[in-house]
Amino acid sequence: MYIREKLVKILKIKNGIFTAAGIFFIAVSAAIMISLITYYWGDWETIRTAKATPGCIEWFIEGIILFITAFVSKKMIRDAYFYSSYFDGDLDGKIKYSDLAAITGKSAHMVKFQLHFLRIIYMKNFSFKKVSKKEHVELSSKKCTCECRKCGAVIEKSVYFSGICPYCKSSDVFAKVLTGNRFYSITNQMSPKRKSPDFYSSKLLKVKKALFLCGLCLGLSVFVIASIGLTEQITHYNDKEYLTDVLLSGKSYSSFALIKSDILENIIWIIILMLAMVSLILTMIVRLKCIFTTDICCRFFADSKTPFVNAEDLPVLKKKHGISGVKGAICRHYLINCSFEKHDDVLKVALARKIVKDECPSCGAPVVGAVDENYICTYCGNTIMGVISKK
Repeated sequence: MYIREKLVKILKIKNGIFTAAGIFFIAVSAAIMISLITYYWGDWETIRTAKATPGCIEWFIEGIILFITAFVSKKMIRDAYFYSSYFDGDLDGKIKYSDLAAITGKSAHMVKFQLHFLRIIYMKNFSFKKVSKKEHVELSSKKCTCECRKCGAVIEKSVYFSGICPYCKSSDVFAKVLTGNRFYSITNQMSPKRKSPDFYSSKLLKVKKALFLCGLCLGLSVFVIASIGLTEQITHYNDKEYLTDVLLSGKSYSSFALIKSDILENIIWIIILMLAMVSLILTMIVRLKCIFTTDICCRFFADSKTPFVNAEDLPVLKKKHGISGVKGAICRHYLINCSFEKHDDVLKVALARKIVKDECPSCGAPVVGAVDENYICTYCGNTIMGVISKK
């Protein structure tokens, strides 16, 4: 809802092209320069004045620029998905920068700067409002005319968020929406999908898992074949019998030095190919790890009976780097309908949820601004259990 999906898809394709082009430019320019250096070793003037040298330097710089541009854009997209997951779980549509700072570990100023930038390109459906000279994020929502269930007052309410009646201060989550002579009730009935692990995972997760497994197998296969080729070339480099056979084979070689130069160039190209495959393998492993983390979390969330889960209770968080793994899954939009939140300085994962109690059972005071499943009444001080439930 808060991501510019079509534009982000185009940007993802652009980032893939930029990354591939950047790696290609860097690899080719580096290989050519290394080839020149090995062929004319010691003759630095010839290397400097060679026709290929200026072009290689330009390609190398362009490759670095393309690679950095794609990397920064990918980072912005991941941050946008993380903020979007937090916005999706918000109940009242007003978010403080300090709350986001507590979750992300960034300063409030950095969060503010990021959201102002992300809103231009990557995100939508929110604005910035100032109250008492303090700016906060206000999520966009359509207004509907409602009837308060408790006192019958006609009020306006933002769709998707819990409203508060200005007369009796009751939550109007179950209010009736008046449209002419008809009305319908906002009840947000629990859906069977929310009990399914698939509710917390991206629709294309299984397809991505298959593609990443194929990419991992391809990378490993090419790396093994390249390793065999590299071993063979290194063996031939100082093999006088092999060098003699090549020299006498009638090919355009006049000395062992020229043959060795070609072998060294082949070695360099194979090493570059192997480095590219290592990068591909590591990328596929990281992505697959995020997907496996998502699968574990989805099953855990589906079995959860409460709308909040302590971060330390998640199976994946008991392992090293577990929190970063779950955050990475949310940032990559593998894990959805959940977000990290802090309640009483305790890190929790908030699932899709709704307010189900409007008033204190002890004194009848309205429940206002509930964010946790246990709410302390501002009038009588009693703790009300189960104010918020899992959708």
